[in-house]
Amino acid sequence: MNKLRNILLVIVIALFVNSCAKPEDPDPVQLVMGEWRVENVIANGQVNLPEIFEVDSRLHLDYNETFLFVNVDGRATAGTWSATESNLVLDATDGSVQDFNIVYLNWEKMHVYRTFTIDMGNEIELRYLFRRD
Repeated sequence: MNKLRNILLVIVIALFVNSCAKPEDPDPVQLVMGEWRVENVIANGQVNLPEIFEVDSRLHLDYNETFLFVNVDGRATAGTWSATESNLVLDATDGSVQDFNIVYLNWEKMHVYRTFTIDMGNEIELRYLFRRD
């Protein structure tokens, strides 16, 4: 009887540990979901321009496909998000849409960039390196 109880205990523990493991082949949504901290911002090749985008801002990508981006000075943007293997789209409630190309993504790091045009056709490329918080 003790032997059977021990076997059942081992099976239950194995199932519990397995349920907490990261999927071997996660889809992009599983990988990007969670809380990320901006580690570096590169604007047109210049690293960490504090007057434009501050390092240590937070990006929360929730399970219900909503996001919250909180800048280090406390300003926040909210909306919905979607992801594929190569894109992360943040659709803010103010009507703005940010479409990022995913360069690299794993459980710990995410490198994304987007290019947009401002005054008189000047093109800006922003690259973000995120670390999972």
